[in-house]
Formats: sequence, structure tokens, C-alpha cells
Amino acid sequence: MDKINLPRSFRVYIPLVVLFFVLFSLLPRAGKFNYEFKKGQPWMYDDLYAHFDVPIIKSAAQEEEDRAQVIREQPPYYHRDNNASRIALEQAKKLPPNFARVAQTTLNKIYAKGFCDQLNPEAQTLCCYEISTLVDTLSAVDVFTPSTARRALMGSTKLLFEPETDSAAVEMGLEKCLIPNLIYDETRTQAELSKALDNIAHFSGVVNNGERIIAKGEMVTAQTEQVLKSYQMEFDQNYGYDGNRAFLWVSNALIALLLVALLFFSILFTNAKIFADFHRYLYLLTIFLMTQLIIFLVGNPNFLRLYMMPFSLMALFMLSFFRKKVVLPVYLVSLFPMLILPMGVRLFFVWSAAGVLNIFTFTYLSKGWRQFVNAFFTFILMAVVYLAFQFAASGEMNLPIEELVLLLLGSFLAVAGYPFIYLFEKLFSLVSTHRLDDLSDTNSPLLQLLSRSAPGTYQHSLQVMNMSEAVARAIGANVALIRAGALYHDVGKIQNPQCFVENQLGSDDFHKGLSYEESARMIIRHVADGEMMAEKYGLPEVVKRFIRSHHGTSCTGYFYGKYLEEGGIADHKDAFCYPGPQPQSAEETVVMICDSIEAASRTLKDYSDESIAELVDRIIDGKMREGQFSETELSLSQLKTTTQKKRLMSSTTN
Repeated sequence: MDKINLPRSFRVYIPLVVLFFVLFSLLPRAGKFNYEFKKGQPWMYDDLYAHFDVPIIKSAAQEEEDRAQVIREQPPYYHRDNNASRIALEQAKKLPPNFARVAQTTLNKIYAKGFCDQLNPEAQTLCCYEISTLVDTLSAVDVFTPSTARRALMGSTKLLFEPETDSAAVEMGLEKCLIPNLIYDETRTQAELSKALDNIAHFSGVVNNGERIIAKGEMVTAQTEQVLKSYQMEFDQNYGYDGNRAFLWVSNALIALLLVALLFFSILFTNAKIFADFHRYLYLLTIFLMTQLIIFLVGNPNFLRLYMMPFSLMALFMLSFFRKKVVLPVYLVSLFPMLILPMGVRLFFVWSAAGVLNIFTFTYLSKGWRQFVNAFFTFILMAVVYLAFQFAASGEMNLPIEELVLLLLGSFLAVAGYPFIYLFEKLFSLVSTHRLDDLSDTNSPLLQLLSRSAPGTYQHSLQVMNMSEAVARAIGANVALIRAGALYHDVGKIQNPQCFVENQLGSDDFHKGLSYEESARMIIRHVADGEMMAEKYGLPEVVKRFIRSHHGTSCTGYFYGKYLEEGGIADHKDAFCYPGPQPQSAEETVVMICDSIEAASRTLKDYSDESIAELVDRIIDGKMREGQFSETELSLSQLKTTTQKKRLMSSTTN
């Protein structure tokens, strides 16, 4: 077999470039807290535990209330002017003698408590200072205002508030004695208020690391809503991205590039020939892209929906056109983006288990009602994997009913979505397993024609099919494909059935009177005739390959040997050889070997195990010497298994 080389066609890399840019656009731009919650509604997810210490941020209403309280309680600042009291007392000395002493006594009491002409009626206390030093804090109730100071001074001098006494007081000069000694300082008041507002605590508490924030099904109250918002904000700061945006774009580009590279090498190392079949290659990329769209678009903002998305269906979509060894790594790579989502590890393992199970069971449970059995088994496995993670995380044996219902729905949605395979088959011009199964129905028009026109060849094809199918199961090849290929590989013999010994049934030898070159040409012609019949009956290309390759470039040994015995020229060998091509797939190679062994086994006279084993070894060794396996992807270990299986099948059949 040839070594693996990187494909050189631009048609391989252009779709990968497009896929890269699509993935790059889908990748999240920052870490996300992907939970939806609303006050008054139940918490629909698993119990949520804090993974770090979370300060509980106050709500906007709480912040506003705290600010209002600070503003209400913040005392105004006043400068105590001692000169004012001195000037007032000097002015009182100028009053009539019978009033001066009483007025001075009253003024001393007023200035001792404080006299202010700009007193906020809502203030409870006043902060007084001299120069820059705080002197004391006064109760607003005790501080004199112009009206209360005037009343106290005039009352002490036996003056009433009637108009005539007011005028008398003015004439005596009492009004000149009322000079405020507390001067309102708006600048300092605002500065102290700003300082107090800045010192307001923005947090109302702390949720410690490991502490449960909310339980599943618990109602989201105003308090828990604020805790959840605080956790979300802290989560975004811890796991989000607030750095240089260029680094974020580079990291997303690297992730997208990694996914594309993993996909590319998964195909390259499992079946590089896929790159040469553009329709199949494009289909594989499309299924991969569909998986990414579901993960990023459906999983954002509610990743819980991903439990009901039938990701295993994507594996089945691929399994209808590709081998298991290709499907498994591509499917697992397509699920990798789940790992960056919340609960992503759990999601990844749940759907990985489901896909792996379907890849290996759907072959046996793909018909009719068996699909529902397969879906049920898939659900059981998914539930076991999910519960294993659930119990490990919570340490409790509680059953998450909602998630299990979603998993059940996702399992059976795969059954509902599987018929879309026929749409993909048409869109991408592919051949599905179901189409191959239909072709393998012996009631198909072409096979019925083969059974009537060349009954011996028909029986030979059935024998080759049985042998090839057994080998295919033993080596893990495509059973449906190998059945169809074996049944149709000799349909070209319909055009001239008597040319072949299995159809002569005692009649005259068709080749009597023909030259060895002519006989070889008539035998070889059944390959071209087979292609013509395949084209007429609309057989897919993948089946036509068996018709072209089941003899490879080997020779019609009997006629070539006779030709040489009678003095023929060895260099004229090309006239006795099939045009090829040599078999490339494992299935084509198995049919070639089984075809040769089944035909040769009918010439045996001794059907002992030893003679059959010798026949199988001789035929396979001969094919290898002729180089018929030089292009096949069948491994040596598979070839060994094929040899052992054919020995058993040949001995059992004969």
C-alpha cells in the first residue's frame, strides 16, 4: 500500500478555509454565564455551587436607598465665628442701661448654643469648626435661628411681638445685637457628603467558595436573583475576557484552526481517498458544520437544550456513507466545542457515548421498529453516563427528571430525523446503506434478468456474496456495500452467458473453434458489458467499481497458458489481461479474492481441509505476485483474517 501523502488539490483546502471562517465566527468572544433566570420562576438547572468567593452586590434600588439615607443623615458643616459674638455683646452695651445687662446675659446663652441664619430644617445635627479644627457637634434643635434668637432676646427684655414693641426694639438697637456666629460652609459640606457617599459599601454579604447558591427547582426570589447576578458578574470577570481584544481574536482563530486540522487529519489517517471524492468529502464537512451550528446556536444561551439535540444522528448520517473507522474520529472531533460550554465535559461524554453506541449497533438495529429499540438502548447509556456525572458532582442520589426527559427526547429524535438521509443522498449524489440494501434485493430487475439469462453466474454471485459478507463482518468492512458489489460484479455475463463455463450446463463448448486470443477477448469483454448493463439499470458508481475491478489487471490464465504451450509469444500477454483497474477499497479486494476462490473451488476433486487451504493460499499468493493488491487499502492483518475466513467458508460450502 502507498504511504499517506497530503492531497494537492485546491478543492480539498478551499472548503476547509470556508469551514475555518465559519467556526471562527461562531466561537464565543468571551466567557459566558450561560444560565437563564428570572425572579418568580423556578431554577431549571442543577444545583448551583459557587466555585469562588462571591461578594453579593447590592441592587440599584438598595444603592439608591443607601445614598438617600447618607444624604439625609449627613450633617451640614458650619464655621464658628467668635468675632460675631464679641461684636454682638459690644453692641448690647449701647442699649439703655436697664436693658444692656439682661441682653448681654441672653446673648451669651444664644451664642453658647449657636446662632445660625441658614439652618436646614431637615438637619438633625450640625458640625461646627473653628478655622479647620472640628469643635463639636450640635443638635439642630438647640441651635438658635433668627426667629428663635429674636424671640429669646425680646422676651428677656420684656418686649412683646406687637408692632409697636417691634418698632421700639428697633429704635433701641436690639436687632443690631443679633449677629449669627454659625456660618454655613457649603464647600466643606459637599466635600464631606461626597466622601460619605464614596464610602458606601457596594456589597451586602459574601457567598463562600463551595456554598450552594440555589437548588434545582427552587424559586428565584429577589434576594437569590441578586446573588445570581453577583455570581454572573464575578464569573464574567474571572472567566470572561477583559484583556486585549487582539489576543482574543488570535485565540479564537487558533481554536478554529485546531478543529479544522483535527478534522482534516482524521480523514487523512482513516481514509485519504475521501479527498478525491468531492461529493462525499463535501458531505462530511457539511455534517461536521451542522454539528457546530447546533452546539453554538442552540447551546447559547441555554446549554440545557443540547441534551435534546440528537447529536448521535450526525454519526448515523455519516455512517450511511462512510466506514466506522472514519465516522468515529470525525464524530468525536465534531463534539469537541462542547467542552467550552458550561457542563461541557458532561455533555461531551454523554453524546460521545451515544454516538459510539450507535456507530456499532445501528448496523443491526436499523430496520423498522428496531430503530426504536436502538434509540431506547441509546437513552439508557446516556442516562447512565449523565447520572454518573450527576452523582459525582452533587454526592446525592437525586434523579434529574427534566434532564432525563430531554435525553429521552433526544434519543428518539434521532429516529425521527434519520429519513433526512434520503435528502442528503440526493443533494450530494451519494449512495446510502439503505440504497445498497435495496440493490441487494434479489427481486431487483437486473438480478432477476441475471438469474434467467445466466443462472450459473447468478448462483456463483450468490456464493461470492455469502463468502464476502462473512469476511466483511470479520474485518469490519462495509457489509451492505460488499453484498451489492458481489451480486453485481458479473452482470456483464448476461450479454453472452454461454461464454462462461458455469452457464454451459453440458452444452457444446462455446470456445470450440476460437483462437485463444479470441476466447480471452470474449471472456474479458464481460467487464465492459457489465459497465454497460450497470449504466442502463442506473447502478451507482460505487457498485460499478466492483464490476471494473473484480479481476484487476490479472490474466485469463487458462487461455494464456494454452497460448504459450502452443508457442505463443510471451510479450503478447496484454491481449489476455483485463484492463483493470486494480481494487482499491477493502470491499473490492475481498470480492476479487472470493470470486477467484469460488470459481476455482468448482474444479477441485478433493474437498478436504488441506486441499481447500492450499487452494486459498495459492490464489491469494498468486494475486499478490501479480501485484493485484498494490493499490488496496486492505491491511495485512485484514488480509490474514480474510484468508482464514475463506478457508472456513470454502470448506463449509463444499
